[in-house]
Amino acid sequence: MFQFTGLIRAMGVSILLTIFFSFLLGLINLLNVEWTIIVTFLITYISIGILAPMWNRDTPYFAVFLGSLSLTVINFLFSMVVLHIPVFTAPLEVNSSITTSIVTSLVTAYLLITILKRMGRWDYD
Repeated sequence: MFQFTGLIRAMGVSILLTIFFSFLLGLINLLNVEWTIIVTFLITYISIGILAPMWNRDTPYFAVFLGSLSLTVINFLFSMVVLHIPVFTAPLEVNSSITTSIVTSLVTAYLLITILKRMGRWDYD
């Protein structure tokens, strides 16, 4: 059975990790803007790919899919409302962004589940 609270917890922790590491990257200022965006993207979607299956063991891939799709839509809405960037005017960019975020999260979840099954820590399928 899908656990909505597990999904919300995973998304919340992922957002908090993103905020924390973004603040550190901006404070230290070692990377240029492109690398900062890439590192922030990877932290966000790898963390949702790790945390969503941990808190949704019955439906891990569905939880990862919903979590990464929800985070991407939240990013789009934040860009439109707060930053006034017309995100939805380029449908190919929207498609590319959604696809990249979901694939990154699903590959992370697949690797995590495979590793945990080999170690014997994944109780059931």
